Amino acid sequence: MAEKTVARAVERMFRIAVGDEARSLDGMAKALSRERGRPLIVLHDAKLPPGVFGQWVRRPDHDEVSCAAWVHARDRTIAHELGHIALGHFGRPAIDLATDFLPASAHDLATLMLRRDCTDTYSVEEADAEAFGSLLLRRLQDTRGSGNPAIRSRLDEALG
Repeated sequence: MAEKTVARAVERMFRIAVGDEARSLDGMAKALSRERGRPLIVLHDAKLPPGVFGQWVRRPDHDEVSCAAWVHARDRTIAHELGHIALGHFGRPAIDLATDFLPASAHDLATLMLRRDCTDTYSVEEADAEAFGSLLLRRLQDTRGSGNPAIRSRLDEALG
């Protein structure tokens, strides 16, 4: 995804934010939830598998963004996961999840059964979500105490 697409997604977040929502990550999560018409629950001290910093889970009736209890940079992890949602990502390929939880002897069978096309969109989605998280946090930091964040965001967009 292009850098401009990530920047536009962050801009959209500031446009949909109401009042003080544009001053905090929790506020931005509320704005995203409202825009999508789906409840969004942020779990800050989730019990996640080793090596998993955070994750977004799309449930039938709501979304959950989780950050592992041991993660030091919680805001960055949560902003990254919000990026996946805001950018319209679909998530981790099923084969990755299957091989994480199945014994090694079943990996070949899982790969055969879950075969997909050969595009590697997962790594692109991760890079875009990381760029989104970084830009969102930078903009949040810039807007704290500097007037109306929505106006500041639009000025930043106009000035490049």
